[in-house]
Amino acid sequence: MQRLQSTHTFHTFPQLRRLHFFSPHNQRLIADYLAYLRARHYASSTQEGALRALKCFAVLMPEARQATLYQDLTQTTPTDLDAWIAAACQQGLAPGTIVTCRRGMQGFFTFLRDQGALAQSPIQLPRHQILVPTRLPRPMAEVEVVAFFRVIDRLEDRTMFLLMLRCGLRVSEVSGVRWSAIDVGQGTLRVDNSKGQVDRVVYLSPDLSTALRQWHGLQSATAPYLFPSRMARQGGLPLGARQIRNRMTRYLKLAGIITAYSPHSLRHTFATQLLNAGASLEVVKELMGHRSLQMTLRYTQLYDRTKRAQYDQAMAQVEQRQGLQRR
Repeated sequence: MQRLQSTHTFHTFPQLRRLHFFSPHNQRLIADYLAYLRARHYASSTQEGALRALKCFAVLMPEARQATLYQDLTQTTPTDLDAWIAAACQQGLAPGTIVTCRRGMQGFFTFLRDQGALAQSPIQLPRHQILVPTRLPRPMAEVEVVAFFRVIDRLEDRTMFLLMLRCGLRVSEVSGVRWSAIDVGQGTLRVDNSKGQVDRVVYLSPDLSTALRQWHGLQSATAPYLFPSRMARQGGLPLGARQIRNRMTRYLKLAGIITAYSPHSLRHTFATQLLNAGASLEVVKELMGHRSLQMTLRYTQLYDRTKRAQYDQAMAQVEQRQGLQRR
């Protein structure tokens, strides 16, 4: 079987230090895969996901196989994957987490197969398929949204959370948004290189535009990010997603909201409110930055107001046409 002739060294990818327990041979295989992803413009999150998946596999693989697989991952078998899935379940990993790790490894092993280092991938479907419960998006109720924003006492935080509620931005997108991406005059915000490598333009509502103007007036003219980190050692970097989540948790507590909402709930609320107001699925898909309409269709089970109105209208026509009422 052909062996990969690596042209990439461990030093090219310093993040490989997290997998220091792997042999130099394995590190070269992984470095080649990361270089493959980078050359094809995959998001850095995809590379990070692959590293996390391989580390999870290394930590939970059968102890009797560690010596072999730490030396050479091309020796991985379907039975090793069976044992890893069983160990992951026993450790209490959520089904979605296990699937995410499996997908990260699947890309790596498929790459090795395509390069001739493996006859076939050790990940086999449906053998290694894992059923993940389907959960509906969780938007905030209207009264909860009002209560949440009522207790926000800082302009920065109000602007931050309005970006999620009015534009449907993800927390990572809010964290990294730059002033250069915003055109207040045109009322637009450009989101580049978001999840799935989907670029999009979203629109600014009047209340968000006002908040942005006020917040911009308090910022340094040279500040690149809307929400810069205040930590001295991170000068010039944006506020982290974890810090944003912590702020939301604090405001939820102040508002007396006991449901454990996350910043992503505001994005869900954005989509649901648009659909309730009569926006089409195609428009919501574009504004959300979804790759496919199938992702947006998850929200169709949530906009009860629109569903009920359309149902009542359709039934009125049906009843009038059929005339089944007793006389």
